[in-house]
Amino acid sequence: MMEIERRVEPGTRLDLLARWDVSSVATLRSSLAAVSPPPVRADPRVRRSDALIPGIDGRPDVRVRWYRPAGLEGPLPCLVYLHGGAYIMGTLEENDARLDRMAAELGCAAVSVDWRLAPEHPYPAGLDDAETVWRRLTADPVAHGIDPARVAVGGASAGAGLAAALCLRLRDLGLTQPVLQLLVYPMLDDREETPSMLALRAGAGHWGLWPIEAQRLAWGAYLGALPDGPVPPTAAPARATDLSGLAPAFLGVGDLDAYLDEDLAYASRLSAAGVPTEVHVYPGVIHGGFLAHPRTPRTIRFLADALQALSEAFAPAATYDDHL
Repeated sequence: MMEIERRVEPGTRLDLLARWDVSSVATLRSSLAAVSPPPVRADPRVRRSDALIPGIDGRPDVRVRWYRPAGLEGPLPCLVYLHGGAYIMGTLEENDARLDRMAAELGCAAVSVDWRLAPEHPYPAGLDDAETVWRRLTADPVAHGIDPARVAVGGASAGAGLAAALCLRLRDLGLTQPVLQLLVYPMLDDREETPSMLALRAGAGHWGLWPIEAQRLAWGAYLGALPDGPVPPTAAPARATDLSGLAPAFLGVGDLDAYLDEDLAYASRLSAAGVPTEVHVYPGVIHGGFLAHPRTPRTIRFLADALQALSEAFAPAATYDDHL
C-alpha cells in the first residue's frame, strides 16, 4: 500500500475520487464529470432560487443561486460562496447540500456565484464576477434581504483562492471588507515550490489525489492571458507582499492536501500582518474532504469548525453594555 493511503483517515472513500486524466483541461473536466453526483433535492428548511446579478463597469451579468432559511425574514447575515474547481471546473449545483445546511443551521442567506472559468475566461474574469456580486449586494442590501454589516466571503480550493483575492482587491479599491474570509484548502500559489505540492506528483500517491501535472494545466489556463512579468497578487494571493487590512480569516486544510504548505504559509503571514486568523489542520484529510459528504470524524469536525467560524462572524457585535 502506498504511504499516502496508510496515512489517510479510516473511512475515507478513496474509490469515489476522480481518475485524473492530465492530458488537457478538457480531459480534467471529463474526469471530474465522471464521478460527479446527481443534483441534490432542496432541504425543506431552505428556499433556493436562481437569479442574475447585473454586471458592473461593462462586465457581463453573473448567475447566482440563493439559499435562504424558510420562514426567516431579512435582513439576514450572508455568505458569498465561490465554488472550487482549480479555476477551470466546477458548478453552482455541487454546493447545494453544503449551502442548504449552512442556511438552515446558521439562519443565514448564502449566495453561490457562477463565476466564469478558464481557459475560456482567464484571470481576471472569475474575480471580476466575484467583485460584481459583492458590490451589488453591499450597495443595495435591502433589495437582497441581507445585513450589510454581516456579509462573509468564502469558498473551497480555487473558490477560496478567489475569496482571498477578492479581499485583496476590495482593500486596494478602498471598499468594505467582509466580516470573514472562509478559506477551505485555498489554491493560492502558482509556483509549484512547496514540499507538499512536490510530494504529490502523479504516481507518488493515490491515483485520485490532485497531481502536479493537473495543477500546472489549471494555473496555465487561468493565468494564460497575462503579459510577461510578475503575476499579480489578485491572481495568485500567495504572491502578495502586503496582507494588512484584510478581513479576519478561517483557514482549514488536511495534512494530506497538496496545498498544505502554501496554506499554512499564507495563514502565518496573515497573522503576522495583524489579521485575526484561525487555522485548522486535519490529520489524514485529503483535498476535497470538506465538500464530500462528511463520513469520518475529522471531516465532520472540519465542517463543524467552518460553521462555528461563520456563526461567530455573523453574531451581532457586542456592545459595552452587554458586558456589564
